[in-house]
Amino acid sequence: MSETSYMGMPIPKCYQTLNKVFEAGLDRVILYGPPGTGKTYAGLTSHIGESQSFRLVCTEDMTSAEVSGAFMPSADGGFHWMDGLATKAWRTGGRLVIDEIDKASGDVFALLLSFTDSIASASLDLPTGERIVPAPGFSVIMTSNIEHPDELPVALRDRFPVALKIDSAHPAALVQLPEELRMVAATIVASKPGRRASLRAFYAFQQLRQVMDVMEAAEQIFGPNLASSIVDAVKIGTMSIEVTL
Repeated sequence: MSETSYMGMPIPKCYQTLNKVFEAGLDRVILYGPPGTGKTYAGLTSHIGESQSFRLVCTEDMTSAEVSGAFMPSADGGFHWMDGLATKAWRTGGRLVIDEIDKASGDVFALLLSFTDSIASASLDLPTGERIVPAPGFSVIMTSNIEHPDELPVALRDRFPVALKIDSAHPAALVQLPEELRMVAATIVASKPGRRASLRAFYAFQQLRQVMDVMEAAEQIFGPNLASSIVDAVKIGTMSIEVTL
């Protein structure tokens, strides 16, 4: 991948900046912005090297077992400790990607604050009596659909020195679409609210148009106001899409 393109697709400015952040060795990053732009994809795959990625999707119903771990029943009638995803990321020096951390409940949120603390301060005593610290190479990326990082709790925002607004489609995610859809999707994903659709919508459209009329598939996925513009753009080229929307 060059600095400005990936497999023939231009790399948007926000992802060029993210690449530089990773190259600088910064390991606490917030990616925020509209849904369906590839924030989680970027967090799981960008500059990860040989490390493993672990993804936590936060909800009000999430328990600490998913984060740090829990004692689980054993075949012999006893119990054994099973690491949660954040503990696994710490032990392996992997990448922890946390989606919508602000949606976690109070106890789990407090636990996640411990797992996102700076390397110098980070440590955790497990119920097993073991004290763990992050292995070298550990990094954590937080993704959120908020409009501005100031919406996050102060204690959380303080742990992430870099916050990047991601408002364009990730090029590596775009190239998973057929070539005739890529630039159309890139344009629509980066459009203003009310005129945009997510990458997920384009993946669904690609599947649906295999089994039904293209216009009908577009209307099902994008709605009548956007469908005809997208179908026309696919037929005659991306340059006209901003005019017809």
